[in-house]
Amino acid sequence: MTDKLISGQIRKIESKVESKTFFDFEFVAESDEDTCGLLCLVQHSNPKNMFITLMNPQELSISNDVQGLEAVKNRVVKETGVADLVSLKIIRFDQKKGDVKGGFQDFLKTYEKPIPVYESIFDKTEEAIQVGIISVNEFEKLGGKLYLLGNINMLFTSEK
Repeated sequence: MTDKLISGQIRKIESKVESKTFFDFEFVAESDEDTCGLLCLVQHSNPKNMFITLMNPQELSISNDVQGLEAVKNRVVKETGVADLVSLKIIRFDQKKGDVKGGFQDFLKTYEKPIPVYESIFDKTEEAIQVGIISVNEFEKLGGKLYLLGNINMLFTSEK
């Protein structure tokens, strides 16, 4: 079986009320097809531990999203022995307001991607917002660990 090469960056997320930080892996690829079936799970008790896995055909065939995520989580818990894994839930995306009066080229110059708003992993009734994006290397320097499960390898690109 051929290894799946992934690339991406780390979203730094902070709970609004508790100001506790957790992280998410943002997959970066040429097309959605390149990231289909990839999933990042976070360890609740140590949010600097992230586990990336590729859903298997049985998990992909589950039509209910919640049941599919539970099946993946249960498999990863068995594989790793880490019982407190959570999948992050994006509640919505906040758009940045742009007031561009010019044409499309002016819009492109000022466009900023929508910011994801998460359900806090510490308190499901609270929101958490993305406060930054860091490289995988920066994440590791902060003590973060990225576990690639199965036939997944990281494709490193030169940093800016």
